[in-house]
Amino acid sequence: MYAASRRAGSMVLAVALVAGPALSCARGTSRASTTAATLEPTLLAQFDALWSRFDKEYPSFAYKGVDWAEQRARYRPRAARARSQAELVAVVSTMLEPLRDLHIWFVDPHGQTLPTFKPSGVANFDATRWTRALRTAGYVQRAADIGDATVGGYGYLFVGSWRGSVDLTTLDLAIGRLRDAPGLIIDLRTNGGGSDATALAFASRFTTQTFAASYVQTRNGPRHDDLDAPLARTIAPRGPWQYLRPVVVIAGRAGFSATETFVAAVRTLPNVTVIGDTTGGASGSPAQFTLGGGWSYTVPQWIEYAPDRSPIEWRGVPPHIPIPWAPSVFERDRDPLIDAAVGVLAERNGVFRVAPIGEDDDTTGGAASRGTRGRMR
Repeated sequence: MYAASRRAGSMVLAVALVAGPALSCARGTSRASTTAATLEPTLLAQFDALWSRFDKEYPSFAYKGVDWAEQRARYRPRAARARSQAELVAVVSTMLEPLRDLHIWFVDPHGQTLPTFKPSGVANFDATRWTRALRTAGYVQRAADIGDATVGGYGYLFVGSWRGSVDLTTLDLAIGRLRDAPGLIIDLRTNGGGSDATALAFASRFTTQTFAASYVQTRNGPRHDDLDAPLARTIAPRGPWQYLRPVVVIAGRAGFSATETFVAAVRTLPNVTVIGDTTGGASGSPAQFTLGGGWSYTVPQWIEYAPDRSPIEWRGVPPHIPIPWAPSVFERDRDPLIDAAVGVLAERNGVFRVAPIGEDDDTTGGAASRGTRGRMR
C-alpha cells in the first residue's frame, strides 16, 4: 500500500448535519434547509479549493515540469459541467494524472481509495515460486506481512509492509530470533510502504554510527520552486546491540515509500548489499484534506532524497547488484533472488572459492573447487 500521512491527525472528516429540535412553522424549516445547503461547497468550489491547495503546498511541480495554471485553465470548464460528485472526481483525477504521483489519491464516502496513478513496473516476485522455495526452510508467519526462516544457513526475514502488525516491537523480536545467524536476508519485494518512522528505526539496528538516512524538502512560499533547504533525517544506533554481520536486502519495483527510505538508508552501510531491481520511485508524505460530499484527497508534502542527494520520486533507489527477473530459466521450486542472496552472503563470509577457468582442479583446491566452479561470487 502507500505511505501513511504524517499529518493523519489533521484529517478533516465530512460534516454530518444533525437536525435540531423540530420547528413549529414552515418558515423556520425552510431557513434550516437553506443553512444546511450552504455548508456543502458547490462542485466548482470544490475544484477551486483542491487546485489552490495543490498550488500552495505541492512541492514537485518544478521537478516534474507540470504547468499547474495550464491544468486549471484546461479542466475548470469541465468541472463546471460536472453534475455529480463522481463526475467531479473523474475530472480532477484526469487533471492530476500528469503528476504521476502514487501518493495522490481520493477516498470515497465508504472509505475506498481511488488512486490517480498506477505504476507499470514489473514486480520481481512470484508467490507460488516463493512458497515452494521456502517449503523446507522452516518459514514461520509471525503476523500479517512478516515471517522468518533459515535459508542456506542464513537468516531470512520477509517484511511485506511497515504498518499494522509490523511494528517496531515485532521487528525487534524478529531480528532477535536471527541474531546468531552468520548473515541475514531481508526480503522487501512486495513491501508497498507504511510508516517510514518504523522503517528508519529498524534501519538503526544495523549501524554503529549516526548518519543522514535521507533528506526532505517542503514548500515555504507561493512560488512552485519555493522550497526549504534539504533537511537531514538522521538515525542513530538503537537497541542493546546492532546486527553487523553481512546483510542482503532484496528490493524491486513493487517497493515504495517507506521501503525506499529504508533501502536508501541501509545501502550506504558497509555490511549491507542490495540486490534485485530499482525500487518503485514514490515518496511524498501525503496529508489528507476534505473535498466535499463525503470525499477526501491527499497532497504530498515533501520531496525526498537519498543520502547522496539523488531524488527518489520517479527514479527509485537502485540496487548494488541488479538481477534481471527471469524466473522461467530457473527450476520451478527455486526463487532466483533468494538463491542469489544466499550466494552473496556466502561470498561475504568467505565460503566459496571459485576455480580459475581452464586450470586443473588439483591446482585450485581439488574437490572443494570442483563443487563451486561457476558459482556466483
